[in-house]
Amino acid sequence: MRWNDVYVDAAAVWAGRREDVRLAVAEGRYSAEECEADDYAGVSVVDDMGHPDMAVEAARIALKRTWAPHEHFDLVAHVTSVGYQGLDHWTPASYIQARTVGGRGSAVQLQQASNGAIAAIDLAAAHLTVRPSPCAALITTCDKYQPPMFDRYRSDKGLPRGDGATALVLTRGSGVARLLSTSVVSDTTHEGAYRGTQPWAAEAGGHGWPIDMRQRLKEYLGSGADVADLARSLRDGQQEAMDRAMAEADVEVKDIARFVYAHAGRAVVDWDLIEKVSGISVTQTTWDFGRELGHLGAGDQIAGLSHLLESKAVGPGDKVVLSGVGAGFVFGCAVLEITAEPAWS
Repeated sequence: MRWNDVYVDAAAVWAGRREDVRLAVAEGRYSAEECEADDYAGVSVVDDMGHPDMAVEAARIALKRTWAPHEHFDLVAHVTSVGYQGLDHWTPASYIQARTVGGRGSAVQLQQASNGAIAAIDLAAAHLTVRPSPCAALITTCDKYQPPMFDRYRSDKGLPRGDGATALVLTRGSGVARLLSTSVVSDTTHEGAYRGTQPWAAEAGGHGWPIDMRQRLKEYLGSGADVADLARSLRDGQQEAMDRAMAEADVEVKDIARFVYAHAGRAVVDWDLIEKVSGISVTQTTWDFGRELGHLGAGDQIAGLSHLLESKAVGPGDKVVLSGVGAGFVFGCAVLEITAEPAWS
């Protein structure tokens, strides 16, 4: 979808303390071989704050950076990867709204795994487009990966998890970056890769904690699924979403200053192959930033964009691509053009 009058006016990331991954290796919590293959330097760890309060903190930072007053916010969208948000049977989006912009705008929660932020941008842009201006939307993400439910180094492979929250303000009329286009596509051929073959459990943790994504993938592949076809599906889906969004924005790879991908270890992402096939160099990405935080679930793309703006790594006229992949599988891409240098850092 091509957008004509939707802007990013602020972005923020809220993270915890940095844990050196070498400490996790020394304490036996992270395989030394996997650590070397992933090439991470650190992960964010939040010790004493709950999920929704992390999102509130990120939102408060973003709201200090935007011109939009609270009464302009028609939508608050809270995005989680797929995980627990601190309490069963409640609405974290409303909690976040009450502690940030307030008002009578709609408060919703979205889940689309690691593509959640791009899906929220896509939906929020459509929401704002049909609203009279001035109007704004607040998007927050938050994920936290801690025992007993999740083992940030062992529950999955190649994706050491970091705790963190992000926030993004979308507006009409003006902002620091114009949203040129978005694209979200699905391919459910290999939906079972993150589900495995076990029957449904009667309650949370019914299959035991911490969650074991490696075992689920092993079960799935053991049921006859082809690993080469799975890899091809993931590669093609991500490329299709990017191709669609870039075509609608009327840009090519050579026109893009920076690319923001999910924070994934080198054991998962082959940057040499990406450069060979698409011409995108790792130096054009936010890999160096992401390897210090870990995979933030739904928040990597907003965190990467916030980092580029805060560090002045992009300026007016530069175009930025956000790319995401979520379990299921869903693929998303957003193309933006920086329109102003933010007053915040």
